[in-house]
Amino acid sequence: MANEFSIDRASREGITILRVSGRLDAKNAQQLMNACHEARSAGAGRVIVNLADITFVASSGIGTLLALTEEFREGGGSIHLVSLSDAVTSVVELLNLRQFLNIGVSEKGALETIGG
Repeated sequence: MANEFSIDRASREGITILRVSGRLDAKNAQQLMNACHEARSAGAGRVIVNLADITFVASSGIGTLLALTEEFREGGGSIHLVSLSDAVTSVVELLNLRQFLNIGVSEKGALETIGG
């Protein structure tokens, strides 16, 4: 896996899927925030963020995921985090964040849950 950050986007029936790879640090967390805001502005109230290819997550990356979860929830939408890499899973578990984040096993499962 490369450490270069990238976001691949796909849309489906009002749902945006973001496949994120590389390091989720302060600079890249802002890119993820912007991508989610763009999806929301385009009419997607539900966003699936696939984190399978994240090689490192900084505290700013976790903070962004929490902020997006709250922001979308308050706006009547939702953010679903799926396919967490080992790097992301270890931080989520260490900080006991499962209760605050919508975490799923796969994109398919998240689509089934949110009706896509």
